[in-house]
Amino acid sequence: MCRIVPAVRGGVLVAAVALCLGVAGVAVAGLALPVFAEGTPGAGDVAGGGGVVGAGNTAGASNMAGAGHGAATTQKVVKTVFDNGLTLLVKPNPANDVVAVSVFLRMGSAYEPGQLRGISAMMQRVITRGTTTRSSKDIAVETESVGASLGAGSSFDWGSVSLMTTRAGLRKGIEVFLDVIQHPGFPREEVDKEKMMALQQIAAMKDQPFNAALMKFLEGFYGDHPYATLPLGTAETVSALTREDLVEWYRKIYVPNNMVVTIVGNVDPGEMARTFGETLGKLPKGELPEMVAGALPPKDKSRESYERKDTQALFLVLGYPAPDIMSPDGPAMDVLNAVLGAGMSSRLFVELRDKKGLAYAVNSGYQKLDGPSTVFAFMATAPGNYKQARDGIVAEFKRLAEEYVPYEELEAAKRFVKGTYLMSHETNAAQGSFLGRYEILGLGYEYDELYPELIDRVTAADIKRIAGEYFAHYTLGALSPVELKE
Repeated sequence: MCRIVPAVRGGVLVAAVALCLGVAGVAVAGLALPVFAEGTPGAGDVAGGGGVVGAGNTAGASNMAGAGHGAATTQKVVKTVFDNGLTLLVKPNPANDVVAVSVFLRMGSAYEPGQLRGISAMMQRVITRGTTTRSSKDIAVETESVGASLGAGSSFDWGSVSLMTTRAGLRKGIEVFLDVIQHPGFPREEVDKEKMMALQQIAAMKDQPFNAALMKFLEGFYGDHPYATLPLGTAETVSALTREDLVEWYRKIYVPNNMVVTIVGNVDPGEMARTFGETLGKLPKGELPEMVAGALPPKDKSRESYERKDTQALFLVLGYPAPDIMSPDGPAMDVLNAVLGAGMSSRLFVELRDKKGLAYAVNSGYQKLDGPSTVFAFMATAPGNYKQARDGIVAEFKRLAEEYVPYEELEAAKRFVKGTYLMSHETNAAQGSFLGRYEILGLGYEYDELYPELIDRVTAADIKRIAGEYFAHYTLGALSPVELKE
């Protein structure tokens, strides 16, 4: 069975690597593919999502020092919401002296006007490179002296700054962490350096066949919507970004009512509430960032586009609309995606690679976002197989709408989704990442424990129904060394 892990460069999703095949692929079930800078604490492999949950039980504000609106707790997670809108989630874990601290914020492609595409990723690249009182070297020396590390990243809908430290280094680690969040300096030389690196990465991505096919697909599927551009941005928009742009963007994004702080490890919730209540809890509330509107191409017919490039194989991405993160159909689509293309026992692998020999590599992914979302298949094949490959992928999508998934196949897919999800919670950093993402995107941190139960509830009828609702007209993007013909 495949293990899919995200490949990231400079805080932005480039692709994901299917280790069982040794080729580029995509995550098999997800909230959205996790996107972090290399080495960033808190990066998880796979996230569940979809659906809406209710609030947990509430406790009086007097239980938490520094609390504004009160505290809530569900199975060891203590939630505090301060008067300025800052949310703090603390999950004590006395058995592990490693402490993971992160702040999650709404940002990324969905919030960026056309001329600023990539600004969130650029801001996150530079935010740990110096404050008004600490240089980049100072930050490195102070964190490393206590065995801590800092990182930051951005995706389509959210971003984060994360600290990994030990109980012994927590005080110093949080001191630097808060300085980075509250007083970033955005040194001009660091901005110039990171801009150059970002432009190099954008150019390199276009030379990677899977990424080129994926970008072609996203352009065709999303049209004028911000999701059409990967979070890194374009060469044109990134080249035009200035230090002043980053400072202004920081002021819009880093407001306390747009922050969810998560702490998982051997800590005292009351002490953490005091620490953050006296710092981020004192910041003035600001206006929340708003998502940018963008028109999707009509989904009244299937659409295909491809780019000619001198490659040995044909790389294609074919996908359909899918439920967004808030849809109650999200868990069912996660299971459907596992049936379709998760691993060597999936339908795409068995039918198109093993039986028909059409694919060098094939799998599927579900990109579950806060806005329009998509489920898609990826295939690398010989250029002469174009029509057979395309029609074969479409047939597998359509079969899910026409036939009920057999019981054993359904149960195996559900075990795969749940097992992958649970294994991705092994570290404190990963647990904090799930809690923070669910909370900032509106599902609520409680969803983390509810998700496996929602997977258990998925039926064959659910899968057949959503396949019928979503799989009408496909979008295809491809990279080919020859002209594609029917």
